[in-house]
Amino acid sequence: MREEGEARLTIPRLRWRRLVKELARRGAGRRESGAFLLARTDRRSRRIAAVVYFDEIDPDALNGAISIRGHTFTKLWSICSRRGMRVIGDIHTHPGSGVGQSSIDAANPMVAQRGHIAVIVPHFAQRDAVPRHAGVHVYEGARRWRSHFGEDAARALRRSWL
Repeated sequence: MREEGEARLTIPRLRWRRLVKELARRGAGRRESGAFLLARTDRRSRRIAAVVYFDEIDPDALNGAISIRGHTFTKLWSICSRRGMRVIGDIHTHPGSGVGQSSIDAANPMVAQRGHIAVIVPHFAQRDAVPRHAGVHVYEGARRWRSHFGEDAARALRRSWL
């Protein structure tokens, strides 16, 4: 079992606001949108230092749901290498208030690596999205996830001032 501290992400408040606003814009209230969450490789920190939107690496990724073609991950790994970063999680939107993983989400992690965190934001990010309204899902391997909701989600996805 992983220690609780390892299952957390930290994101500066301004970056969170910009991220949610951009997810809302890209989805236009009609479709899911999402991004990969990156941290610096020179630190053990799980602090989100940058994002790469799904449709930046695969222009056809946002087709109502989200579908990223495997060969486009080469672009993501190239971006990470160039910036000295690594993928620590992903975030995507769902319609309505449900922030649990769909069966498709659970069976197809964006990065099938233990400790990867998938964040789901409700209402296509069109409403005020704060971490306690999100679902935070930690990949444990073998298609198993540990999910956090409400205040547990807010503890797993912490906003910082810097």
